[in-house]
Amino acid sequence: MGLFNRAPRPRLPADMPHLLETFGRYWLDEHHSGIDGGELWSRLGKLYEYARSDRTGFLRELGAITAADRGGFATLGAARLVWEFFDSDARRDPATLPFIDAGIEFKLARGLPNAMLTGYERRRLAELREQAG
Repeated sequence: MGLFNRAPRPRLPADMPHLLETFGRYWLDEHHSGIDGGELWSRLGKLYEYARSDRTGFLRELGAITAADRGGFATLGAARLVWEFFDSDARRDPATLPFIDAGIEFKLARGLPNAMLTGYERRRLAELREQAG
C-alpha cells in the first residue's frame, strides 16, 4: 500500500526558489538591489519556526532547492538564511556548513574581494584553507 513510505510533504512555499534568489540578490547588494528587504523578511521570517523545530527537514528541503540552482543567487540566499536562522550554531553544525561554503564559493567564483565576505564567511574560509593545507 505504501502509506508509510511516503516522502514527507514539503513545508517550504512553492515559490521558495524565487524567494531564495531574491534574498541572495538582496544580500549581495542590499543598498542598490532595489529589493524591499522588509517584504522579503515578512515571507522568510515565517519559516523560522519550521527551521528551528525541524532543522533536518528544513535543510533537506533547502538543499534540494539549491541543488537545482543554476545562477547561484538562490544558493547565496540559502547560505544567508541558514546563518540568519541558526546564527553562530551554523559554523559548528556539519549539516549547515555546505550551505555556508556554497555561499562563500558563490562570492569567490565571481571574483569578489574578501571585503565582500562577512566576518563568519572569512573565518570559515580560513578554516577551509587551513584544512586544505
